[in-house]
Amino acid sequence: MLPVDYCTVTEAEAGRLRAAALAAGPDAAVPTCPEWTVHRLVAHTARVFGMVTGALRAADPSSSPPRPSRPEGDFDAVLAAYDERLATMLELLRSVDPATPAWHVSPAAPKTAASLFRRIAHEATVHRIDAQAAAGGAVSGGAVSGGAVSGGAVSDQDARVDPEVAADGVDEVLRWLIQRWTDQWATGELTGTVLYHAADAGRAWTVRLVAGQLPQTAPESVAEPDASVVGLADAVYRAAWGRPSGATVTGDPALVQATRAR
Repeated sequence: MLPVDYCTVTEAEAGRLRAAALAAGPDAAVPTCPEWTVHRLVAHTARVFGMVTGALRAADPSSSPPRPSRPEGDFDAVLAAYDERLATMLELLRSVDPATPAWHVSPAAPKTAASLFRRIAHEATVHRIDAQAAAGGAVSGGAVSGGAVSGGAVSDQDARVDPEVAADGVDEVLRWLIQRWTDQWATGELTGTVLYHAADAGRAWTVRLVAGQLPQTAPESVAEPDASVVGLADAVYRAAWGRPSGATVTGDPALVQATRAR
């Protein structure tokens, strides 16, 4: 995906998140984020917008930017901060050179602004899914057999993640984000292979886990993995991000859990 595509995704998904948050109300529980309310979800996402803005302005790949404060006050105040930080971030994203050096949370990600374009697009998408779940909408993607997404207040079209976007998000999790948990991999004892296959996107990834080593992910299929996550790209995306999913999950659940974002 191109930087302009990520900006389009971010703006659209942030708008859907806001609409779902308003529909749910600030005190609604977020079933996909235990112990969170919609108020907390919107405030958290606004904070991430601020963090991306700070990282882009710092243009320093060597250290994380100062963490901005989470917006406080009533829901109107939090929404106002959300809108302001989103607008500031999008303006900066659309003006910055994607090759500009920039910090990223994952040691595996290229330390450029382009990586942050990708990061915030999926942050907005995943939390849009959370907001829609709070509003009573769909919380799981369809299985490869074609199972329909459950309805509620959100239509299938509004709930589903585009296959290209979803496959890109799976790739971010498996090739970049799971590398963050260096302590887990250094002390862990898990060994095995996990296959992720997004059928409608025509993409597959195999994660190889070896005790005491960082995971290695390749864009390939294996015939007999120790675990697998298979389905439509939307469903595999949700599974990779630890959200309820219609993907078919087989094999060792510990291996699947270890390769999900969190």
